[in-house]
Amino acid sequence: MSSDNIGVDTARHADEDGIMTGVGYVRLPAHDVDKLAEFYKATFGMQQIGAFLDHAIILNVGKTIEEALANPAPRVIVDKRMKSNKDYGINDNNCWCFMTRGMEKILKRAEENGATIVMLPYPPPSLTHVVVGKFRDPSGNLIEMSEVGTDTPDRLYLRPQGN
Repeated sequence: MSSDNIGVDTARHADEDGIMTGVGYVRLPAHDVDKLAEFYKATFGMQQIGAFLDHAIILNVGKTIEEALANPAPRVIVDKRMKSNKDYGINDNNCWCFMTRGMEKILKRAEENGATIVMLPYPPPSLTHVVVGKFRDPSGNLIEMSEVGTDTPDRLYLRPQGN
């Protein structure tokens, strides 16, 4: 088979071979699942849509529980059985990345709710017009946020250095 036909062949056999259809959920370690669930509710406007016994709480984005249940976005599960990535540096690969809008507001809420800001938003050299910012949640998990289309000075409002 020539390299020109690789994509065509893969698409033709996808039903036979099986394919990944998307991300189902992100599982975050939590030493206190209730406390961490409250953090994500307060910071991102998430709702609790389920739980697993006493070790995990399932969250999703939505103004109401009904909206969160209907939202096809991947769920966030806080789980006390997992190990945190808190021992990794801010640029190591072990982190979760959430796509956002209004990153500065989210960072402010995250900090007010007990997070530690580890990287203020900045536009990396990119053709995709992406802004990146990072924080550690109250359980120490490194959370990266990416925002597309806000890397121009008139749309990105960085805090002065040292604040």
